[in-house]
Amino acid sequence: MADITVFPSSTSTAARFGQAWQALAPRRRGLVLGGVAGAVGIALAAARQVPVASAIAIGFVGVLAAAAAVVDVHEHRIPNRLLWAATVVVAVAAALAGWRTVGDVTVGLVIGSVPLFVVRYDKGLGLGDVKFAAVLGAAGGLVHPGVGLVAVWAAALASGLFALRTDRMRLALAPWLWAGFVAACAAGLVMVQLGGSSWPARF
Repeated sequence: MADITVFPSSTSTAARFGQAWQALAPRRRGLVLGGVAGAVGIALAAARQVPVASAIAIGFVGVLAAAAAVVDVHEHRIPNRLLWAATVVVAVAAALAGWRTVGDVTVGLVIGSVPLFVVRYDKGLGLGDVKFAAVLGAAGGLVHPGVGLVAVWAAALASGLFALRTDRMRLALAPWLWAGFVAACAAGLVMVQLGGSSWPARF
């Protein structure tokens, strides 16, 4: 298992990200850049189906979540400042979109975070993972309230299979949650196109 770097609380988030980025292998950097491109592409596609502010927020959260995932791989900690920034972006977008979207964001936050909160104490998950899932679930609610749940389950399945395959006892969960979020947002756009934004979607 790689060494875990712990920075003083006064260290800036940018510095922590810089250190984490430098520590990444070139292949992983390519995966991160590809994921960021995918998140931006999904945000552009979302602009055709959701309010522009919501689409912009999805793109911002996708980028911020990528940074959080990079830091988590290096430190096994998720910077609270990135989570707060993403939360503010989602809250503003939801307020601009109206009360129905606020409700969808709330549902997304709950169903994205509750599964991880329930298993947190038994599986050794950190509170940062729970908060990260809550933020991603809320952001996914800008597309469809079910995105958070899909993201969490996709992350749990993928990370579990990877852990079994590599015989690892501990993994940074943020990268898997971020990947699940990007994939779930893409699926959410399809759900909205086929069945509307109601929960559950009408097919």
